[in-house]
Amino acid sequence: MTLRARCLCGVLPCLAVALAGCGSGGAGAVSSSSPAAGTLNVFPQNSTVVVGVNRVGIALLDARKQPILNAHASLDVVDGGRVVETRRLDFIGSVYVNKPVYIGLARFDHTGDYQWVVHATLSDGRSDSGLAHVTATNKSPELPVGHSLSEVRSDLRQQIASDPGVKLSDIDSGVPPDNYHDTTIAQGLATHKPMVLYFGEPGRCPTQTCGPTLQVLEQILPPYREKLVVEHIEIHMPASSEALNPIYLAFGLTSEPWLYFVNAGGVVADRFEGFVTPDQLRQAVDGTLAGRVPAVDLTLG
Repeated sequence: MTLRARCLCGVLPCLAVALAGCGSGGAGAVSSSSPAAGTLNVFPQNSTVVVGVNRVGIALLDARKQPILNAHASLDVVDGGRVVETRRLDFIGSVYVNKPVYIGLARFDHTGDYQWVVHATLSDGRSDSGLAHVTATNKSPELPVGHSLSEVRSDLRQQIASDPGVKLSDIDSGVPPDNYHDTTIAQGLATHKPMVLYFGEPGRCPTQTCGPTLQVLEQILPPYREKLVVEHIEIHMPASSEALNPIYLAFGLTSEPWLYFVNAGGVVADRFEGFVTPDQLRQAVDGTLAGRVPAVDLTLG
């Protein structure tokens, strides 16, 4: 059976695959459960959460599995039956149209199992809640912030448009394709310029997560374009095949899309899985250009 990436392309990972035409596969470190606190269905969107402060995404559905949009929501992080912190969740439907996804921050003080309890005031004024289980780890399987790309045990030379015999459709599933295929990661490291690496397949996921995430990136790029090397790495290679791209595998990824920010010294300064906002990306770019690792201090949020 051919392995495929877990695409955050529907309302929930792996649930809307047949309708959206995106891939499914590998189990992440988070899982949903039947809500005990109320009737909300709570679906974490992170493949991994680690000890410390994490950016988190959560999809909310009602008891009939219909999207919950425009709610005012908060997240309780529960450890051993005790609420250890409460965080605000922001609905980002203005960026990802009609997607019931909420983002925020969550802190984990140690490895192990936690509950996320979401409380929401719905658009009709009703209140509801629901829960999910997550497991925090102290080691991310995905290439973490602070890691040097020089330590990646792989040839970081993905196929690019100028390679002999390469067709643009082989390295970009988008219609039309983008312009981020003129530099390999290895070449970018040699220039000592900060890089933004987009891992995604917008042609297979044009309206769900991969396509809109690329659009968010392109929205914030113009003021920074001369300061950054931007590269699009497809999840499958060739893009129309089912074979996973070795560069994607070298980063330890099992879902899509991802955005990696790499500073001039070749060190990962920030990273995002799935849903992002323009403000988040601007902060990441500014921090990366300033040489900060991490680019954004999430403990201040």
